[in-house]
Amino acid sequence: MVCKTCGAVINDSDTVCKNCGDTIRVVDKKVNLDKEVSAQDRFRQNAEQFGGIIVKERRAKAFSGMNPKTISYILIALALLIITLVFFVYDRKRTTINVDGFEVTLPASMREVDDFSFEVMSSEKCRSFANTELEFTYVIYDVKNLIPELGDSPGSNDLDGLMEYYEGKDKLVTLKKDFAGELDETFSEQLKDYELIDNNNGVLKFTYSDTAMTNNYVEMRIEVVDEKLYQFSVLYSSNRRDKLQKKLDEIYKSLKIDKK
Repeated sequence: MVCKTCGAVINDSDTVCKNCGDTIRVVDKKVNLDKEVSAQDRFRQNAEQFGGIIVKERRAKAFSGMNPKTISYILIALALLIITLVFFVYDRKRTTINVDGFEVTLPASMREVDDFSFEVMSSEKCRSFANTELEFTYVIYDVKNLIPELGDSPGSNDLDGLMEYYEGKDKLVTLKKDFAGELDETFSEQLKDYELIDNNNGVLKFTYSDTAMTNNYVEMRIEVVDEKLYQFSVLYSSNRRDKLQKKLDEIYKSLKIDKK
């Protein structure tokens, strides 16, 4: 043991340095042999000599004791759950379009595409909207192009013209039904594997195979309003008919044609 003042060697029992006379500081060290001191407490005791270091316990992470493979399964399940919820919400979203004299509510995921498969003659408008499940198409024809007798109103002295004009008026009464019949004949010649399911009062239901060899189900509806004939159709894969029939019904239920 040495004196901290002068550095002289002194005995452990001395309380005063014999060389400089300075008082020696005695540290009373007590060791409890009966009680075992933990490593954490021992570290704290030693740390007090350096001004008192604060020791914080490190908490174990939530997955620290789990098998990595189990953690992977949990993360994959959570990801699938999130994707399912996002798809469910997005699938239920709807948007209403108001174009060309009518409005209809479609799934928000549907986008405009080029498809003129159901345009059987020159029309005023033909547009299609589709997503991965459905396709909605509308074609608008001028009634006067379908019934030429209605093209011009004849004078009162033109008996032949008047007879033709009123014959055209009679054709207009049954135009919806007759046009659906003409579509049936045309599609049976033009579409591959065409098969008629029903043709009743302007509602035409049929199946056919497209260029990708997919068997499609189509429900087509004909409406005549003022001088326009509207040909609406909803198409989807035949093997998903049970699942998508409700969406088809919702589309036609939302359909409203403006009448002048």
